[in-house]
Amino acid sequence: MLTKLVGFSVFSLLLVMITPAFADVTSLKKKKSFYTEIESMSFTGKQDGKESVFVIIETSGGKYMEMIADPAPDNGSFLTIPKSVESIFDREGTYNAIAFTDSQGKDNGVLLEIQYEDGKVSVVEDFVLALKPIPDESIEVEKTVTFTASITDKSIKDVVFSLSKNAIDVGATIDSKSGKFVWTPTKSHGNIQDVYYSFDIIATKGVQEDKENVTITVKQAFVEPEKEEPKETTPEPKQTEPKDTTPEPLE
Repeated sequence: MLTKLVGFSVFSLLLVMITPAFADVTSLKKKKSFYTEIESMSFTGKQDGKESVFVIIETSGGKYMEMIADPAPDNGSFLTIPKSVESIFDREGTYNAIAFTDSQGKDNGVLLEIQYEDGKVSVVEDFVLALKPIPDESIEVEKTVTFTASITDKSIKDVVFSLSKNAIDVGATIDSKSGKFVWTPTKSHGNIQDVYYSFDIIATKGVQEDKENVTITVKQAFVEPEKEEPKETTPEPKQTEPKDTTPEPLE
């Protein structure tokens, strides 16, 4: 009997050593970058254990709005039960989402600042997305113009680059990850005089977007043929028979 008790005590001690004393939430984010008012939203994140996770949504002034939870999370992570956006928010503004476990407590929870605006819920980003200015370019037909768009804050990752529709329509491309722009104007893009093309370079990160306009001049591609001046022709004078002025003889 004593041996069994000793074995049980050792096993209990091992459980205490393996199981963390606190299963704190360590990270919090929305499952999607944004939700519309007709969708249901969920939160996901990491924790140091396997406790039920609660996410309270309140106004920036601390007024309670809603609580959603994951009552049976996987070990080390959680995903809350979806809740409709329109049932949570009744007005536009900035809100706090606070995730915590029972052992952690709300006061020690992880906070995520979110905003509800124009029928969408998104994270309040702690950065400003801005493209660097892009100088205008000049190019001849059937030659290639290329440059690389970039943002002012290099610490921002996973920025997506794209082009305005009119740039795509003429065959221009941009690498969505590197921002490298390439365009080879064809003869059809040239004319007897310089032609100006204005494109938007677009950078997107989450709900933030910035645009920079660039004008590319396609240089004169053709020489206008010289017009021949019509020759002036002076009409030749008509030859007329001289009138007979001899008087008729008197009878």
